[in-house]
Amino acid sequence: MDWLDLLAVQGTLKCLLQHYSSKASILRRSAFFTVQLSHPYMTTGKTIALTRRTFVDKVMSLLLNMLSRLVITFLPRSKRLLISWLKSPSAVILEPPKMKSDTVSPSIAHE
Repeated sequence: MDWLDLLAVQGTLKCLLQHYSSKASILRRSAFFTVQLSHPYMTTGKTIALTRRTFVDKVMSLLLNMLSRLVITFLPRSKRLLISWLKSPSAVILEPPKMKSDTVSPSIAHE
């Protein structure tokens, strides 16, 4: 497996995790409020299912995070630097390169 393949796998895992987490978070919130509003003082099967779903969400998140870190661990250092740069290109874009300018004022140049 080439390092670009590993980079693609990591990016895919990260996107899946973000997508899955946001969907699960929305479902979890809406299901929780539905249960709380309809049965505020009773434990229902919905609450138990919600708890299981939360547990599964946490486990999936941890597993994907561990897999991502494992992939990064086995990459050589130069490729890890490339990945860290790809994760935060805004730092490179926001800081323009500092150039040394050797300008001579026109009055000095004519003397």
